[in-house]
Amino acid sequence: MNIEVTFRILFLLSGIAMFAIRIYYQKKVWQDRKQVEVKEGGISLIAGSVAALTTFVFGFEYILSPRTFAFAYSIPFPLWLRWLGVLTLAGGITLLGLSHHHLGRSFHSLIVSKTERALVDTGPYRWIRHPIYTAYLINYLSGGLVAGNWVLTFVPVIFFSVLVIMRMGKEEALLIDEYRQAYRDYMKRTGRLLPRIRLPNTK
Repeated sequence: MNIEVTFRILFLLSGIAMFAIRIYYQKKVWQDRKQVEVKEGGISLIAGSVAALTTFVFGFEYILSPRTFAFAYSIPFPLWLRWLGVLTLAGGITLLGLSHHHLGRSFHSLIVSKTERALVDTGPYRWIRHPIYTAYLINYLSGGLVAGNWVLTFVPVIFFSVLVIMRMGKEEALLIDEYRQAYRDYMKRTGRLLPRIRLPNTK
């Protein structure tokens, strides 16, 4: 099989896996009858939409008619870097699935105040407060590497980063309001997007 066809198949399968994970857990949220109050601004949603739309348009171009947008392939990606993208993409999809599984019905795709929501500190949430954001940043970057497409590699990451930066503080403020000291204690032992590095005690 041609190596480029292999990359295209892997790219397609990863997109299907991410879509399936999102729809499966989003469906559970839609079925939830608990009261939800949306607390999301427009700018972050626009940034997230640009990231998703760029991935959709340039991703389908890569799968169905690669190099139609020739400028997006003007930076050559070495083969080893594209295979590295395959490995990190697999890790990002695994993190996405585990994060959704442990978050369960506490998940929502927007910033919300939700009745009877549990404070989750299991699975990836044991070390990271926002592992779903971490997973998407990994997957956006890795998908672009697999495709060898600089637009897919950088543009979605930039716009999704804007969404993440705008959301995290608001989400954490909301959770502090809901869980008080319990969430403050949770913040002390976890990192936002990566595990907190604990330096050894030198005493």
